[in-house]
Amino acid sequence: MTKKPDAIVFFDLDGTLFDSNIEVLPSSYAAIERLKQNNIIPMLATGRTPMEAAKLMKETGINSIIAMNGQAVIYEKEVVFTNNIDKNVITRLYEFSREKMNIPLSFYNYNKMRVSEINQATEQFYRSLKLEIPPVDDQIYLKEQIQMLLLLCEQGESPYREAFPELTFIRNTHYCVDVFNHGGSKGNGINELLKTKGFDNVPTYAFGDGMNDLEMFLTVDHPIAMANAVDDLKDKAEYITDNNDNDGIVKALQKFGLI
Repeated sequence: MTKKPDAIVFFDLDGTLFDSNIEVLPSSYAAIERLKQNNIIPMLATGRTPMEAAKLMKETGINSIIAMNGQAVIYEKEVVFTNNIDKNVITRLYEFSREKMNIPLSFYNYNKMRVSEINQATEQFYRSLKLEIPPVDDQIYLKEQIQMLLLLCEQGESPYREAFPELTFIRNTHYCVDVFNHGGSKGNGINELLKTKGFDNVPTYAFGDGMNDLEMFLTVDHPIAMANAVDDLKDKAEYITDNNDNDGIVKALQKFGLI
């Protein structure tokens, strides 16, 4: 049986656990270690895949993640939930993207990343995240389950929302839009984790800065916004801490008595 933690803390990455240089502050590394010593589970809650976060998870000792905005949940290295997109829906979306929009796609599941093609939009997006471009395989969705897609574009997502009501489209960066099943979110992933592991009475905390953190903020007991967060997210926060470059993580964890 899984040992029940005294609390769970969920960390968004970009703009939150990561500073402006896409690095984790030394104070945050130390805080994560203190959390674990106090029987509090630190979890990433990100739009990124487990593969993209693997290096960070190894460096921080974090073994749990709400990945791809809640489409896959791994707790202490155990896959406890995936939210797979129907292959027929992906086929329609890929044809729409290729024939009408000329927008490349990324295909993500909890252990693989592939792209439909490599062009300027693809290179620009992965360069912005300091990541290597995944291999090209525009047929992977016919062979494996896919939990999230990306539209690699700076604009042009509006027609998709009308054409694909069964999917959710959230702009995550200037260069990409996250795509997943309607109703999927970081909040939904958290609920699936708590239900599956029997953690309904475990106190939950979350740090975030963007609108893909909104459902997470509405789900946890204690939502904490970074000072650099968008105003609409700050409106839903119990507490607003310092920014991601100025020890905002450790300051809030101390305020709530978690470390």
